[in-house]
Amino acid sequence: MELDSRLGLPMPAYRGRSLANLASTLWAVLGREGTDPPPLPPLDHHIDPFQGRRPEGPVVVLLVDGMGWSGLLGSAHRVPGGTASAWLGRAHPLTSVFPTTTTIALTSLSTGAAPAQHGVVGHRVYLPQYGAVVEVLRMSPLGENASETLVGPGWSPSVLSAVPSVFRRGVTGVALSRDQFEGSGFTRLIYDGAEFAGYFTAGDLARSLVEVLSRSEPPPLIFAYWDDLDLAQHLRGPRPGLIDLELERVDALLASVARRLEPHVARRTTLLMTGDHGQVPMEADRQFVVDREPDLLTHLSRPPAGDRRAAYFAARPGHLTTVREILERHVPPGGHLIEMPTAVESGLYGPPPFHPELSERLGDLLLLLPSPGGMSYTVPGSRPRRHPMRGAHGGLEPAEFLVPLVYGSLSEFALGAPGSAHLPTEPPSGGRT
Repeated sequence: MELDSRLGLPMPAYRGRSLANLASTLWAVLGREGTDPPPLPPLDHHIDPFQGRRPEGPVVVLLVDGMGWSGLLGSAHRVPGGTASAWLGRAHPLTSVFPTTTTIALTSLSTGAAPAQHGVVGHRVYLPQYGAVVEVLRMSPLGENASETLVGPGWSPSVLSAVPSVFRRGVTGVALSRDQFEGSGFTRLIYDGAEFAGYFTAGDLARSLVEVLSRSEPPPLIFAYWDDLDLAQHLRGPRPGLIDLELERVDALLASVARRLEPHVARRTTLLMTGDHGQVPMEADRQFVVDREPDLLTHLSRPPAGDRRAAYFAARPGHLTTVREILERHVPPGGHLIEMPTAVESGLYGPPPFHPELSERLGDLLLLLPSPGGMSYTVPGSRPRRHPMRGAHGGLEPAEFLVPLVYGSLSEFALGAPGSAHLPTEPPSGGRT
């Protein structure tokens, strides 16, 4: 990974080796002529699964939430000849985007845009038109118990993102995700223009995938989302044995799909598997609990936004120096407190053209804390978490920042055939864009 000379931090490789570039590659091989390309370039040629050629059959992109490159490497070393070892034979590492959070990464994977371009810059984002910090997955103001309170009849994805999805750029597709997510604001954003098919269990996901691929004319692109690995790591921490078991479950799911398809369909289907981030351990006594800092809160213009591991602070007019001084006292060795204009100029959030509300959404200061630390803020009167969070993501440590891109035909991928892709020994180079 390349470090930014001013920040001393690894940079997302938006020029061709990040998760966001995968969407541009999909558009390049599946999109209709006459439509405009996504803002970011496609993947670098030597890691392009298609090498610029249109695939023979449908393409399935399986996003395994919480699957990081480090987790895959660790599993391959622990279980020689197992699932991860087979996958690594046809894998390359990519950087995620920043922050390394699901809402941001999935929006970039959908649009082929960097966070600074599409505008979804946090798990919690300040949206000026509502005058509130909004939890993007729930599309409700922070502290509001009900979900989707901002999604009214006139709501559209443009409320969140300034960049259309690849489906709106002429790529015909189907999205397979949890049935409970159907119709939510975030689902409407990332799958805008695609057909939605909900599933309930792992077996139901496999059945749904078989049904879509068995159509007389299957769609060129299928996005499938699986989140059990992420949930398990949040609740139990990124335990090695847990990661091994969850990867084996995904492998079994894919093998089940391949066995139930006509052999020629499985051979013609390209499978791309990737992750949005990995996870790092969390410890309750290492958290910076903002709601226990009344001196800080009185100087903020709104609640902290961003993510647990990449927090945003906006100061009241004339109070920035005081906010900075208070936060500096809470930055441990290995942490960073960065002026937001510097973070944007460095390329952390990607190149221009920037979302017109970017500076308002980000605020004044970015706080990065080393694992197992993080930042938490709970609105007074809201319900506490039922289970403590033992794993998290959002920052720039390798375990959360690097993700795999694993690819092959569905039949080879699922049946564990020897990989043919070159396995690089170095992670992707970043750099300012």
